[in-house]
Amino acid sequence: MAADSTPIVRRINHIGVIVDDLTEARRWLVEVFGMQLRRTVDLPEGQIHGEFFGSGDVDIEVLTIGDPTTRQKRLGNAKARIEHIALEVKDLPAVFDRLTALGVKFTTPAPRRVGTNLNAWTVEETTGGISYQLTERVSDGG
Repeated sequence: MAADSTPIVRRINHIGVIVDDLTEARRWLVEVFGMQLRRTVDLPEGQIHGEFFGSGDVDIEVLTIGDPTTRQKRLGNAKARIEHIALEVKDLPAVFDRLTALGVKFTTPAPRRVGTNLNAWTVEETTGGISYQLTERVSDGG
Protein backbone atom coordinates (compact mmCIF):
# COMPACT_ATOMS: atom_id res chain seq x y z
CA MET A 1 0.00 0.00 0.00
CA ALA A 2 1.43 3.41 -0.99
CA ALA A 3 1.94 5.98 1.73
CA ASP A 4 -0.50 8.86 1.70
CA SER A 5 1.43 12.14 1.51
CA THR A 6 -1.47 14.15 2.94
CA PRO A 7 -0.27 15.81 6.15
CA ILE A 8 -1.93 14.44 9.28
CA VAL A 9 -1.01 17.33 11.57
CA ARG A 10 -2.42 20.75 10.68
CA ARG A 11 -0.73 22.67 13.50
CA ILE A 12 0.54 22.29 17.02
CA ASN A 13 -2.39 22.85 19.36
CA HIS A 14 -0.58 22.82 22.69
CA ILE A 15 2.39 21.45 24.54
CA GLY A 16 1.59 19.69 27.79
CA VAL A 17 3.87 20.11 30.75
CA ILE A 18 3.38 18.35 34.09
CA VAL A 19 4.67 20.57 36.89
CA ASP A 20 5.30 20.28 40.58
CA ASP A 21 4.51 23.97 41.22
CA LEU A 22 1.69 25.44 39.12
CA THR A 23 2.11 28.90 40.66
CA GLU A 24 5.77 29.05 39.60
CA ALA A 25 4.99 27.84 36.07
CA ARG A 26 2.12 30.35 35.78
CA ARG A 27 4.38 33.19 36.97
CA TRP A 28 6.89 32.49 34.19
CA LEU A 29 4.27 32.17 31.47
CA VAL A 30 2.20 35.23 32.44
CA GLU A 31 4.48 37.68 34.26
CA VAL A 32 7.75 37.03 32.44
CA PHE A 33 6.74 35.86 28.94
CA GLY A 34 3.46 37.83 28.79
CA MET A 35 1.23 34.94 27.71
CA GLN A 36 -2.52 34.95 28.33
CA LEU A 37 -4.48 32.35 30.28
CA ARG A 38 -6.97 31.03 27.71
CA ARG A 39 -8.81 28.33 29.61
CA THR A 40 -8.65 25.87 32.48
CA VAL A 41 -9.63 22.24 32.78
CA ASP A 42 -10.30 20.04 35.79
CA LEU A 43 -10.41 16.27 35.50
CA PRO A 44 -11.66 14.45 38.61
CA GLU A 45 -9.77 11.27 37.72
CA GLY A 46 -6.29 11.78 39.09
CA GLN A 47 -7.31 15.19 40.47
CA ILE A 48 -5.81 16.92 37.42
CA HIS A 49 -5.95 20.69 37.01
CA GLY A 50 -4.68 22.21 33.78
CA GLU A 51 -4.27 25.77 32.57
CA PHE A 52 -3.81 26.68 28.92
CA PHE A 53 -1.68 29.70 28.11
CA GLY A 54 -1.76 31.01 24.57
CA SER A 55 0.53 32.72 22.12
CA GLY A 56 -0.73 32.82 18.56
CA ASP A 57 -2.04 29.44 17.44
CA VAL A 58 -0.22 27.36 20.02
CA ASP A 59 -1.09 26.81 23.67
CA ILE A 60 1.02 25.51 26.50
CA GLU A 61 -0.95 23.38 28.91
CA VAL A 62 0.52 23.39 32.39
CA LEU A 63 -1.01 20.75 34.62
CA THR A 64 -0.75 19.48 38.15
CA ILE A 65 -1.84 16.12 39.46
CA GLY A 66 -3.31 15.91 42.93
CA ASP A 67 -3.53 12.12 43.22
CA PRO A 68 -0.16 11.03 44.70
CA THR A 69 0.00 7.69 42.85
CA THR A 70 -0.81 9.21 39.46
CA ARG A 71 1.53 12.15 40.13
CA GLN A 72 4.46 9.85 40.96
CA LYS A 73 3.80 7.72 37.88
CA ARG A 74 3.64 10.66 35.47
CA LEU A 75 6.05 13.17 37.05
CA GLY A 76 8.39 11.08 39.19
CA ASN A 77 10.66 13.21 41.34
CA ALA A 78 11.00 15.97 38.73
CA LYS A 79 9.74 19.54 39.17
CA ALA A 80 8.41 19.38 35.60
CA ARG A 81 8.58 16.99 32.70
CA ILE A 82 9.28 18.07 29.14
CA GLU A 83 12.42 18.40 27.04
CA HIS A 84 11.86 22.04 26.07
CA ILE A 85 9.32 24.50 24.77
CA ALA A 86 10.29 26.72 21.89
CA LEU A 87 9.06 30.31 22.16
CA GLU A 88 9.52 32.79 19.33
CA VAL A 89 10.53 36.24 20.61
CA LYS A 90 11.27 39.66 19.19
CA ASP A 91 14.79 41.04 19.86
CA LEU A 92 16.32 37.95 21.44
CA PRO A 93 19.44 39.76 22.69
CA ALA A 94 17.24 42.14 24.73
CA VAL A 95 15.13 39.24 26.06
CA PHE A 96 18.33 37.35 26.91
CA ASP A 97 19.57 40.33 28.95
CA ARG A 98 16.20 40.82 30.66
CA LEU A 99 15.97 37.19 31.74
CA THR A 100 19.62 37.07 32.83
CA ALA A 101 18.87 40.03 35.12
CA LEU A 102 16.03 37.94 36.64
CA GLY A 103 18.46 35.13 37.47
CA VAL A 104 17.90 32.93 34.45
CA LYS A 105 20.92 30.97 33.30
CA PHE A 106 21.43 29.89 29.70
CA THR A 107 23.29 26.97 28.15
CA THR A 108 25.46 29.38 26.14
CA PRO A 109 26.96 32.75 27.13
CA ALA A 110 24.99 34.51 24.36
CA PRO A 111 22.29 33.65 21.82
CA ARG A 112 23.64 31.63 18.89
CA ARG A 113 22.57 31.34 15.31
CA VAL A 114 21.28 28.04 13.97
CA GLY A 115 20.22 28.35 10.34
CA THR A 116 17.91 31.34 9.97
CA ASN A 117 17.17 31.56 13.71
CA LEU A 118 18.95 33.10 16.65
CA ASN A 119 18.48 30.79 19.67
CA ALA A 120 19.11 30.57 23.39
CA TRP A 121 18.20 27.71 25.73
CA THR A 122 17.52 28.28 29.40
CA VAL A 123 18.84 26.04 32.17
CA GLU A 124 15.68 24.43 33.54
CA GLU A 125 16.65 24.81 37.20
CA THR A 126 16.52 28.59 36.74
CA THR A 127 13.15 28.73 34.96
CA GLY A 128 10.74 26.79 37.13
CA GLY A 129 11.96 23.35 36.04
CA ILE A 130 11.26 23.87 32.32
CA SER A 131 13.89 24.44 29.65
CA TYR A 132 12.81 27.14 27.18
CA GLN A 133 14.28 27.56 23.72
CA LEU A 134 13.98 31.23 22.84
CA THR A 135 14.14 31.82 19.13
CA GLU A 136 14.08 34.79 16.75
CA ARG A 137 14.05 34.55 12.97
CA VAL A 138 16.91 36.59 11.54
CA SER A 139 17.70 37.67 8.00
CA ASP A 140 19.71 35.34 5.76
CA GLY A 141 22.42 37.96 5.44
CA GLY A 142 23.17 38.44 9.15
